Amino acid sequence: MQVRVFRVVVVEDDTALAAIALQLLESRGYAVRLAETGAAARAVIAEWHPDIVILDIRLPDINGIEIIREISARTDRLRPGVIAVSGYDDADTISTALELGAADFIRKPFAHREFILRVNALMQLREYKVELEQAREELTKNLGKLGRYFSREVLDSILDGRIAETLSGELIPATVMFFDLRNSTSLGEQMVPGLFFQFITSFFGGISDIVYRCGGSISKFTGDGFLAMFGLREHSDAASILALSCSLQIREHMELYNKRKPPYLKEPVGYGIGIATGPVYAGNVGSRHKLEYTVFGDTVNLAARLEAMTKRARVDILVDERTRKACGERLTVRRLQTSSVKGKSESVTIYYPETMPHMQDELLYGDSLK
Repeated sequence: MQVRVFRVVVVEDDTALAAIALQLLESRGYAVRLAETGAAARAVIAEWHPDIVILDIRLPDINGIEIIREISARTDRLRPGVIAVSGYDDADTISTALELGAADFIRKPFAHREFILRVNALMQLREYKVELEQAREELTKNLGKLGRYFSREVLDSILDGRIAETLSGELIPATVMFFDLRNSTSLGEQMVPGLFFQFITSFFGGISDIVYRCGGSISKFTGDGFLAMFGLREHSDAASILALSCSLQIREHMELYNKRKPPYLKEPVGYGIGIATGPVYAGNVGSRHKLEYTVFGDTVNLAARLEAMTKRARVDILVDERTRKACGERLTVRRLQTSSVKGKSESVTIYYPETMPHMQDELLYGDSLK
């Protein structure tokens, strides 16, 4: 493993004192550069990106306080730490330097041991900051990878402990969407396995982008379909509206896809979507060796039944009463029937969504439904 060499800029116009500082620092393994004026200090700081600047307050051309102010105004997380140095016992100058962001202050002439101890202490703090920044970058990268498997709200709930690391769950509201690719078996028979895999990957890639762009998350792929959740940890009417918006954008996407479908597809690609809103049981299933966070319950079953009913109704999307009510006047629908749905003892009113204005940016980033 390569050892990092920390960089120090000494800003000092006293030649003898500068030579002492350089010798002390270089003997401890630091990489050191000297600047004898404020202008030279600005140049070497901008070019060399040092870890520490040991800065004489009284310079021949620029007040060192101005350089401290410039460094403190930088927005990068790892801007250099500053040790202010002065031979004048001016309490106001010392206070100003520290208030503006200098990490420490040393009076000239300084004891060699004290000088090195102060530099070492600041450099150790600097090293902690570097390690923290590296850990932050690694965490961000890992969260990005996990985001391909879990929604942001589920990830946050796992990290802050709202989702326990045990075989348990809770009843919470959510909007559930089932998507199914029609005739996947016959499509597979038309293509060699490699081509079919390429088709499935590309096809669901485009659909998944729409789901996540609308604030949803795909909980599970089923081979030729998927289960998506909206508002799983923080549900409101906005989640139902986003789910409907998502389904209508998928409709537009599929119309365009079938107009420009790949030459190896003989027929237009069909699909079905079912959406239901209500309580779901969300929790961990599996064993102590492997946990899967998933949802199940009556609302999930209803969404699956509605998707299946799209075949018989010869439509692409069906939604339940709760989802339609959440969308209010925004959604133009056609009521298909009041029907008994398989697995439910009571009748269910079913709606076919026709149009709804695109509102996802407002709902995802605005305040209209908070």
